[in-house]
Amino acid sequence: MKNVLILYKSMPQYRLEFFSLLHKKLAEKSIQLHIIYGNVDSQGKNDSREIDFGEFRPNRFFTVGKKAFIWQPCLAEIKTADLVIVEQANKLLINYVLLYRRLISGQKFAFWGHGSNMQANKGSLLNRFKKIYSNYTDHWFAYTTNIKHKLIGNHYPPDKITVVENAIDTRELINDINSITQSEVSGLKSVLDINENDQVLIYCGALYKEKRLDFLLETCDRLFARGYQFKLIIVGGGPLKHYVEQEALTRPWIRVVGPKFGREKALYFKISTLFLMPGAIGLAILDAFAFSTPMVTTDYAFHGPEFEYLINESNGIVSGNNVTDYLTAIVELLNKPEKIRQLKINCEASAKLYTVENMVNNFVAGITKTLQV
Repeated sequence: MKNVLILYKSMPQYRLEFFSLLHKKLAEKSIQLHIIYGNVDSQGKNDSREIDFGEFRPNRFFTVGKKAFIWQPCLAEIKTADLVIVEQANKLLINYVLLYRRLISGQKFAFWGHGSNMQANKGSLLNRFKKIYSNYTDHWFAYTTNIKHKLIGNHYPPDKITVVENAIDTRELINDINSITQSEVSGLKSVLDINENDQVLIYCGALYKEKRLDFLLETCDRLFARGYQFKLIIVGGGPLKHYVEQEALTRPWIRVVGPKFGREKALYFKISTLFLMPGAIGLAILDAFAFSTPMVTTDYAFHGPEFEYLINESNGIVSGNNVTDYLTAIVELLNKPEKIRQLKINCEASAKLYTVENMVNNFVAGITKTLQV
C-alpha cells in the first residue's frame, strides 16, 4: 500500500469529518493515510479534538524576535511516507525540512491552503517569502478556484493543482437545524430574554481583531439608536471574549454565549434572522448556507478564500467597507423580509454545492494523481 502522511498543527472540530471520510476513501484505493497532529494555543476557541486513527504529538514552540515558529516532531514518519501533505505556513518549521528532502532525495510532498497570508498585505515581506518557496512542491491542494489562479500567476504548473473547495460537514449542520423543535426555540428565547418583536442577529466565529468586533458593535449601536428592536447573539471564543463581555454590560441588546458546537450551535441560528460578520470571513460562510441564515459582510480586503462562495445580493450581502454602508445594508434587509426569504432560499441551494464529501473526492483525486496510482 502507498503511504500518505498528513501533518496538521492541531485537530480542530470542523476537520474531523473531512479526515474520517478521507481515511475511508483512500483505504478503498489501497492507500494508507497516517495523520500526525499537534496542539496550538486556541486562545479560548475550545475547538480542539482527537481523532482515533490519528496520532497526537505535542508541538514545540519557538520565538525569534516577534515571530513564532512551530516544530512538529515527525522525522521518522516522513522518511517512510510516499507523500507528505502539509499546510503552507511560514511558521511551520517542518516545511523547510520537506523542501530540503525534496531537493536532495526527491521525496514527494504537497502543500495545501491559501497560497498566502490573506490577513496580511499581499506585498508584505513574509508573503513575498512565501511566494518564492511555494513553487517547490510536487502538488498543490488549493482551497478555492481563486487560489488556483494566484498559484498559476506565480508560475506554478496548473496540471499540478487540485482545487479542493474547502468545506465543512454541511450535511450534519443541516440535519442539526432541521431537528430543532419549537419548544427548544421557545425555551432558548426565554432564557435569553428575547421578545416576540425582537429581530435576532447573530455573530458566530472566533473573537479576535481581524473579525472587527468593534465595527460590529458600532453598527449595532447605531441600529439601536434608530429605534430597532433586536438582540445580538455573540457565539464564539477567543482573545477578545472579555472585550465583548465588558461591552455587553452597557448594551442590553447583546447576548454573549461563548463557543457552541453541533446541535447547540444550530439552535442559536434557528432563532436568528441575519448572520453579521463585517470582518474576515472564511468557512463561517458555510454555516450561513447550511443554517439558511444570510450573511451580511463588507468588502473588507482581508477575507479568507471562502469569501468567493458568497454571491452578493444572491446568497448573502456585501456592503461597502464602512459602518454607514454596513448599517444601511442591514436596515434594508430588516425592512424587506421578502428579500431575506429569497436570500435564505439561495443559501439552501449554495449549501449543496460546498460539501465535505466533494472536498474529500477532490482531495483523493489529487493524491492519486500525485502518487500516479
